[in-house]
Amino acid sequence: MKLKLNHRTFLLLTLLAGISFGAAAQVSVRRTPKREKTEKKDSSSKKKATETKKEEPKKADAATTQQTAVQKNAAAPKQDAAVARKTAAQKAAAQQEATSADGKTLRQQAFDEYQRQDATDVPWQHVVYRELDLTKGANASLYYPVEPQDGMTSLIRVIIDLMANNQLKVYEYLDGREMFTEKYQVKASDVFDKFQINYTTEPSKVKGQAPVYKIDEADVPANEVLSYFVKERWEFDQKVSKYGPRILCVCPVLHRSGDWGGDVVKYPMMWINYEDLRPFLRDHLIVSEGMNTAPRYTMEDFFALGQYEGEIYKVQNLRGLSLMQQYPNPDSLKIARAKIEAQLRGFGDSIWVPQVTEQEVADKKSAAKERKAKRSGRDRKEDADADGKAKTNRRTKEEVDMDAVEAEKDAREAEEEEKIERTGAAHSARRTRR
Repeated sequence: MKLKLNHRTFLLLTLLAGISFGAAAQVSVRRTPKREKTEKKDSSSKKKATETKKEEPKKADAATTQQTAVQKNAAAPKQDAAVARKTAAQKAAAQQEATSADGKTLRQQAFDEYQRQDATDVPWQHVVYRELDLTKGANASLYYPVEPQDGMTSLIRVIIDLMANNQLKVYEYLDGREMFTEKYQVKASDVFDKFQINYTTEPSKVKGQAPVYKIDEADVPANEVLSYFVKERWEFDQKVSKYGPRILCVCPVLHRSGDWGGDVVKYPMMWINYEDLRPFLRDHLIVSEGMNTAPRYTMEDFFALGQYEGEIYKVQNLRGLSLMQQYPNPDSLKIARAKIEAQLRGFGDSIWVPQVTEQEVADKKSAAKERKAKRSGRDRKEDADADGKAKTNRRTKEEVDMDAVEAEKDAREAEEEEKIERTGAAHSARRTRR
């Protein structure tokens, strides 16, 4: 169906179309700022999101760094403790490596090396021989207990056990000298046979070593070893500024009498190098004489501290004579021993400069003043007595004559008094008669 449009209709449609287009344009114009704002908001949010995305790795990195630092700080004590444990383990391993086969530490090795110091390194020395009497209280720690008790034992049992296990070298006792060479080394079995110590042999647990000896406790002559010969060297070591005795060797002495009694005879058994014996003595505790009976010292401490007492029976000399051979008289022998002891102690006192305190100085001054006052008073008294005697001796002749006259006068007066008494007595007698 075809519609016929006239001119008016066309204009009306055109007007309506224009109005609708204007309204649409106006609507679009009004809506444009909102879109721009929305777009701005969207763009700003996008920027923020982008910046947030960029900052998030930084924050994450910062958080990771902070967390790592916290973990490091928390792990630092553990790491320090681990390092300390590692260092301690390394030190222990080094010390263990430095320890010898017999369990000696570096300090112990250094001390042993000092103990083995040769006599040529000291500028002054004096060798003496002592006899330690075990019946005296000071040396009783080497004798008691005679039987093993509470882990403690006597010195002779320690020596016999070491000899039985081939752990100690012993040397022949020679008259007047000590030779610690292989030529004079004696076997333990020879010593046991010589002094009638019963034993049995057993094969050693270590292959290639000599058999060991089994000795019953009852067969050890612990009650017969009543003394020891000790050779000591008094020396001054200028390297460490030390003065004192150093034990060189020890000899057990057996005291036995015959089968039928009689006098007791001393039998020196063998010489033992003290440096060979000393490492074993530190394993044996002893009880010292006194109020404290706790076993706090070892046999090594006993000798190192000089707790023993013994008389000097010999001094090293070119002729090799003992003091008894040099001084047969007992009184002279006693004086000689006291003189040697005083010389040994006196040399040690003369080395050091004494430190005098202020109190000692004041005491010395006051004592000097007292001595001076006493001396001055005694002098004044002596002077007064001397003056009196001089005055008596200086009497003149007139004084002597006056004394004589007074004496005669006194004698006459006494005579007259006697006469008067006799006369009175006579008158009274006559009156009585009348």
